[in-house]
Amino acid sequence: MKHGMNALIIITIFVFCHFIMRQFWGEGWSSWLSNIDNQTDVLFIPAKFVFLYGPLVIAAIVLFKQDKLFEIVGLNSEGFTNYTLAAVLCCVPMTLGYAFLSNELNLSIPAIITGSIYAGFFEEVIFRGALFGVLFKYCRWGFIPAALISSVIFGMGHIYQGNDPLSVLMAVTVTTIAGTWFAWLYCECGYRIWFPMWMHILMNASYGVFGMSGGAAGDLQGNVFKATAIVLSIVYVEMLIKKGKQREVTLSKLLNICPSRLVYTTN
Repeated sequence: MKHGMNALIIITIFVFCHFIMRQFWGEGWSSWLSNIDNQTDVLFIPAKFVFLYGPLVIAAIVLFKQDKLFEIVGLNSEGFTNYTLAAVLCCVPMTLGYAFLSNELNLSIPAIITGSIYAGFFEEVIFRGALFGVLFKYCRWGFIPAALISSVIFGMGHIYQGNDPLSVLMAVTVTTIAGTWFAWLYCECGYRIWFPMWMHILMNASYGVFGMSGGAAGDLQGNVFKATAIVLSIVYVEMLIKKGKQREVTLSKLLNICPSRLVYTTN
């Protein structure tokens, strides 16, 4: 009963943050922040993320205060260096492939910060840590419903990357699948955002720096190289499990048929 009530509270607050809070964000703040950072959005984007989703993060911390403050939303620093290095190695083949395919080179620091670093950090904290992670780890939802509720909304946020109904559908589908993959990485990397965050940041950065086309869905050649990063990330997780890390996403945790018997661990 308690898990169900906590899940309802988190989902309600997320819906409020995602759909209602933006109504309270006045355009004056947008203009003021944009003027300060010379229209680069370096200040505007983090300010808006904190304003919109701050209540969700606070709610998660208050509801599950029996755990450490940063642990609740995946910000425990343990393993940061190893996960960072692993993400870099996983993304090297994709980055080299994009460099080979591309005739462009966009090294704009503000663009990298706003399009890659902010997206990777804030989206992983919000969608994987404060929403999916709370539903799966603390509220004992199954992986599939917890991942879907966060990943579908995450995917819907990429509608802008489509130019027609088909490309919109492709963009939403691909990013929904990507959100589910990030959720799996989050679970299997000790409920910490670092590995999925760096994968997210580095993939976005490679895409933006080399001006790859096709939006979130990508094109055939680009997707071949993108697939190398995905496959290598899976290989990395399986290596961790082979070395003794307990597998978190198991058949018994997919649909949450009997939550009282599930055991969730943090490595």
